[in-house]
Amino acid sequence: MRSLRRFDYYNARSINEASQILAKFKGKAWPIAGGTDILTIMRFQPLPEERYPEALVNLKSISPSLEYIKEEDGVLKIGALTRLEDIAHHPIVREKYTAVAEACSRAASPHLREMGTIGGNICQINRCWYFRKEDNRFYCLRKGAGGKAWALMGDNRYHSIFGCVKLDTPEPCVYGCPNGTAIPSIMSRIKNGDFEGAAEILLNFNPIPYITGRVCPHKCEEQCSRNILDESLAIRAVERLLGDYILENVDRLIKTPEAGTEKKIAVVGSGPAGLSAAYFLRRRGYKVTVFEKEDTAGGVLRYGIPPFRLPKKLVEKTVEIFQNKLGIEFRFNTEIGRDLTLKDLMDRYDAVFLATGAWKEASMQIPGEELMENGLDFLKRVNKGETKTLWKKVVVVGGGNVAIDVARVLLRLGVEPIIVYRRTEKEMPALKEEVQVAKEEGVKFEFLTQPVKAEKVGEKIVLTCVKMKLGPLDETGRPKPVPIEGSEFTMECDAVIKAIGERPDLSFIPAEFVEADRLKCDVSGFIGRNLFAGGDAVTGPATVVEAIAAGRKAAESINVYLTSKKEEAPPVKREMRLEKVDVSCLKKMNRVEVPELSPKDRIHSLETEDVIGISWEDAKYEAGRCLNCGCVMAHPSDVAPALIALNAEVVTNKRTIPAEEFFCPGGLSTTVLEPDELVVEIRVPTPKPGTKSKFMKFSIRSSIDFPVVNCATAIRSQNGVVEEAKICLNAVAPLPYRVRKAEEYIKGKPLTEQTVEEAAEKIMEDVNPLPYNTYKVSIAKALIKRTMLACK
Repeated sequence: MRSLRRFDYYNARSINEASQILAKFKGKAWPIAGGTDILTIMRFQPLPEERYPEALVNLKSISPSLEYIKEEDGVLKIGALTRLEDIAHHPIVREKYTAVAEACSRAASPHLREMGTIGGNICQINRCWYFRKEDNRFYCLRKGAGGKAWALMGDNRYHSIFGCVKLDTPEPCVYGCPNGTAIPSIMSRIKNGDFEGAAEILLNFNPIPYITGRVCPHKCEEQCSRNILDESLAIRAVERLLGDYILENVDRLIKTPEAGTEKKIAVVGSGPAGLSAAYFLRRRGYKVTVFEKEDTAGGVLRYGIPPFRLPKKLVEKTVEIFQNKLGIEFRFNTEIGRDLTLKDLMDRYDAVFLATGAWKEASMQIPGEELMENGLDFLKRVNKGETKTLWKKVVVVGGGNVAIDVARVLLRLGVEPIIVYRRTEKEMPALKEEVQVAKEEGVKFEFLTQPVKAEKVGEKIVLTCVKMKLGPLDETGRPKPVPIEGSEFTMECDAVIKAIGERPDLSFIPAEFVEADRLKCDVSGFIGRNLFAGGDAVTGPATVVEAIAAGRKAAESINVYLTSKKEEAPPVKREMRLEKVDVSCLKKMNRVEVPELSPKDRIHSLETEDVIGISWEDAKYEAGRCLNCGCVMAHPSDVAPALIALNAEVVTNKRTIPAEEFFCPGGLSTTVLEPDELVVEIRVPTPKPGTKSKFMKFSIRSSIDFPVVNCATAIRSQNGVVEEAKICLNAVAPLPYRVRKAEEYIKGKPLTEQTVEEAAEKIMEDVNPLPYNTYKVSIAKALIKRTMLACK
């Protein structure tokens, strides 16, 4: 059993002092009133490391100033630190505010009611089993970005029967995407046949989805919650189809920017980062000029990726759209440092974005290295049409994606490639699926092999290698390869192509902007003056989607720089709405098979795509598999529905909040409270004459504090006819659930067995139970009926 986690501890002397301490820790301190929930979490530690508080702020030390029950001016006022036991037995509360008294008398266990406070009950932390399981076995959505929707696919007996809510943390697939693409929203629209709507969302994140749909490493799929159940969604295949749809409907989907600012921006480099920045800057109305040293645009898209993975017509189409539809200017055959200096650009343009990529091959520092060709140089030659070769056998040195691409190209040119890599296959930085495809096509691998010398012997190159063994972990987190003494051997080949990593060429950058062979770049991409950078030029070799994300981020940073105004969403009231869970997708469903050519057919063509796209029928099927991951926790508070039924307000040190707007799931919180905001008082208006209220709860046993379902009802009647009704269920959804259709139905009717039965039945119009909690629907209907009859 774990020991209690360490933390700082503060005894607050006032609400103001407590708020100041909380504000100082910026969300990394938690207030406690009784502490049973929080100390349990601190002991069993079910959360990710970054989610624990650095400090706890004790509010009980403020007592007795916040322990009171009084009626003033027609309002019941209860101090936030008033014990539940005292409220449950208070004669005024029992007589006039019956539902509140009954809720307090059923909350928690008898012992905890003697310590627990009303403020603590309405602010308690998530009680979901997946959230509280020790050792972080279930990294759920509420625990932070990257968590999975475990309850949708596992034991959901005690969870929501009215759907899910989306949290303020990203869904697993969105978290996995370096560009933060709104994948669930896109899938939802495709599922409903709204392809245009899906395309519009995608274009808000990615200007070239028909390219990423072919070459993206789809980290989103690795994070997909469906991996728990069967297989991830085929997100990349769907993106490819949607991207091709955009190309087919360019005139309708890609809008020509309206007249905007006269400010001019220079983008240096037309790879994915440069194209992305140019696109998003042009959408904001800036005049954008892209400088490219080659005679056509695309960078690594045009010259670094083989055509069987990415047809070059797609890159050419991109340039056409950018020029003719968006009005972006391209200047080809213009090299910064040769034709123009960087200072020239910085003087002529309002901002400059460097997206020059990483094209310089790292050095092996061995004798005879000058006999080797660089991997990217080889791919560039092939992409420019130089496909004739007399080579028969070529050694490719390296274990990354470039090495794999080089070997697969060589195969298609009729050459026998051998990849030599100094670690094992497990440590290869190349995508696992690309390694597997290369193997299927016939590429040979020599693992734990390190070249140490190359020499020319006649028309051949003799490569001397040594065998390696894996040692301790190095600075990259991988085992360090260690030479095995006496293991030298030679390999004879026609050529050696090295692909051991690339770095950016910074030779044209003034020294003031460079430090330790890296650009002096902050997280926003800002270097200095009006200069920005992003993509591989900053990070070194990365993926196309990471470069797109860097370009989009740079466009935002440049816009802030030029307008001196950070674009922030206007403050809005945190509002959660319940969304339907498509229970039909919770069963096992095979992932769609993405068609591709056989290895035999693939290796005979350099131009033919090896992967074939899916159909719209397939895309809709895949979208139907999407879980649309949302939280299905059952809100834990017993007091909450009673406060809502009786129109209570929650007073904090900053504002007064209607009880119905107070509860809102968000990560570790179940309320709308800000990190330094504290509940001070509960106010319940005196019920109008003729009003009766009732609270009932169903739990496994009377002494357990977790409700399976609870219900609070307040009904005002006159002459036996209902004039006003307010019914609130809890533990049935991630937030308290107003049964509005039952309230409306019962108005103007007497409270009889038949009318309350019919009113309770109204929940069936909205109920959305999960596979294992349909029984809760019957309990909810029974409690609605019984609380209503108790109000006769």
